[in-house]
Amino acid sequence: MGQYHYCVNLTKKQFIHPHRIGNGLKLHEQIGWEYSTSTALVMLLAACAGRGGGDFNKTDLVGSWAGDSIAFIGDYAESQDIPNCDAKEIFAKCSTSGEYTDISEKVREMMSSEFKIDYSGNGWMEIKQREK
Repeated sequence: MGQYHYCVNLTKKQFIHPHRIGNGLKLHEQIGWEYSTSTALVMLLAACAGRGGGDFNKTDLVGSWAGDSIAFIGDYAESQDIPNCDAKEIFAKCSTSGEYTDISEKVREMMSSEFKIDYSGNGWMEIKQREK
């Protein structure tokens, strides 16, 4: 098995569910490849996007997490893992309560537009490169 993680914006109470953007839930499955959760995170944190050649297109989502408090929180989290936050409770709220907003669909739209990819399926989405 292993620990499953969400990328969580603690400031805005938003999160990305990795399966919903074509990634595995383990940290290692969310980094090191082109359409990974870590790529999405860079796009969300890009404070100056769209100002120069080779940058991402500026959208409402690109740069929307710049300056916010962000954490990858796992299902093995303990309450004291993040100062001044209950990490265990935050993970549970992402999973069940609706208090944290899942922005995975918007992230898929952002990634699809930027990288010319499509997503298909339910649950753990499949990523397909568009025909050129």
